[in-house]
Amino acid sequence: FRDYMHTANQVILKMLELEKPIIAAVNGVAVGAGCNLALACDLIISSENARFGEVFVRVGFVPDAGGTYLLARRVGLTKAMELALTGKIIDAKEAEKIGLVNEVVSTDKFDARVKEVALNLAKAATRAVGMAKILINKSYEKDLKSMLEYEAYAQSILFQSADHEEGVKAFLEKREPKFIGK
Repeated sequence: FRDYMHTANQVILKMLELEKPIIAAVNGVAVGAGCNLALACDLIISSENARFGEVFVRVGFVPDAGGTYLLARRVGLTKAMELALTGKIIDAKEAEKIGLVNEVVSTDKFDARVKEVALNLAKAATRAVGMAKILINKSYEKDLKSMLEYEAYAQSILFQSADHEEGVKAFLEKREPKFIGK
């Protein structure tokens, strides 16, 4: 079982290390590892029908798939303890209120909203988006001085990019930029 968990955990690590944003679109029940899989995503959009829970204690387990790490970073220590120690399942509105999800959308608008968010990310300066994701995730393991150095390095790379040039030009021309990912 430990080998299985080690293999499954590699998926979570790859998700966090991927230089592309990942959107969790939750339109149902996300409990246990399903909840933690969503937590490993960069944005969580849920329908009003979604429910979330760290139900591991109900079966004599602890949160896995990164749950002990990711949950507290999303909702804070107090709420993370409450959810993990009680196995409580919460609805989408409560999940949004505590910061577990980014947005709750009505069921009839859910698919369109998820697509809209994905398209907006795809139209963005994708290298900058990817670097921002990596740096934010890295910030949990580094100190401020190190992060300032990483930021300066990332900015120096992005400063030379076609997308930065297009972004500045579009700003000055008061128009929407057309980024190309370079």
